[in-house]
Amino acid sequence: MTSYVLLTLGGLLFGGMVFRNRQHEREPWWMLLLAVAGGAAAMAVVFVLEDQLIGRGGLTAGHNLLYALMAGVLEEPPKVLVPAGVFLLARKYFNDPMDGLLYGACAGLGAAMYEAVWFHFMGRPMGDDNPMLRYGPDAVRLLLHAVWGGIGGYALGLIIADKPWRTSLAQWLGFAVALHIAWDMVVSPGQEQPSLLRAVSGVILGISVVGFGALVVRTNKWSRQMHPPISKQQLAGRILRALISRRPRR
Repeated sequence: MTSYVLLTLGGLLFGGMVFRNRQHEREPWWMLLLAVAGGAAAMAVVFVLEDQLIGRGGLTAGHNLLYALMAGVLEEPPKVLVPAGVFLLARKYFNDPMDGLLYGACAGLGAAMYEAVWFHFMGRPMGDDNPMLRYGPDAVRLLLHAVWGGIGGYALGLIIADKPWRTSLAQWLGFAVALHIAWDMVVSPGQEQPSLLRAVSGVILGISVVGFGALVVRTNKWSRQMHPPISKQQLAGRILRALISRRPRR
């Protein structure tokens, strides 16, 4: 139970970091909701494709390497299409180095929400006798899909920072795919894990969260260089100067 509480707090922490550090050029809430909806829609399409491949190929979930490869390769790239779509179709809302991370994480959150709903209503039962085995994986799913989505979309923000992005896009998207594959290989939903697999899954989780956090710090530095935030002191000073310099009416 403690691990799931820490996972949820970790997700809130990194979500708070993104919004706290964005003291400038904040995205409208409806654009973030559209990104979440885009991630959910992308996951819905991917699930249809996965069902077709599973049905024809006879793949099974769990520790099957082919299933893990299929999930990682098919589920991560569509998340990147969401921030890419914002960049191409709504450029005015993609004007900050952190936007690749932000929209990618929102897309991952939407993908996780769709996956959680699918497992609860259309998937197999998950740990009926243990509430944490039923609801606990949802906390992990929400955090990891958001983190992997942010990692995959990170490189698109390099375009705004005027830095080389094509190679970085392949590298960081590949990193997100690799983390997803590794996770699916060691985690079996709804089942107790041996101690070794729990340790390995903890390492994968740690790498994912720390990697995402490092990218948030890096992009926030570039963001502040491009759009210096206005502090309360600066804002108060501007108001005071405007009042002092105001000419009296004659």
